[in-house]
Amino acid sequence: MANKLTEKQKVTLWQQRRSASYQASCKLEGFALNETSLNSEDAAARLASLRRQYGL
Repeated sequence: MANKLTEKQKVTLWQQRRSASYQASCKLEGFALNETSLNSEDAAARLASLRRQYGL
């Protein structure tokens, strides 16, 4: 018998499927997606910048 997925696993799977569907849809429409890749330091710096900007 197969193991049931946890809620977190279900959410992750749903997000992956949604992302794949969106990318396929964009590809059919002829749009080019630019994937961003940030390392942890760049992401932390960006978050700090946004928090300062919006006063959080």
